[in-house]
Amino acid sequence: MCSNVVRYPEFIAPAVRIRRTGQIVLLLEWERNDRGLWRGHVAWLSRPQVAWRGVDVWMPAEDLERIEGQDYRRVPKRIEEPPF
Repeated sequence: MCSNVVRYPEFIAPAVRIRRTGQIVLLLEWERNDRGLWRGHVAWLSRPQVAWRGVDVWMPAEDLERIEGQDYRRVPKRIEEPPF
């Protein structure tokens, strides 16, 4: 599969809220698959024991909501092209 990725220099990820938990996370990237469905690559820091660790996952776009005041214009977008 081919993909087009739009990248911007000096990108600082904006925050989004996970709808079902209310957790605030960073939105690293959007991806649209060849069926037209969007998902977001999000990340956060977790401290389950003593040490901090980074967590990053892909979530369906409908599970994420914008936060007022955040700038989403420069979030990279990857669009998977359908196979020919």
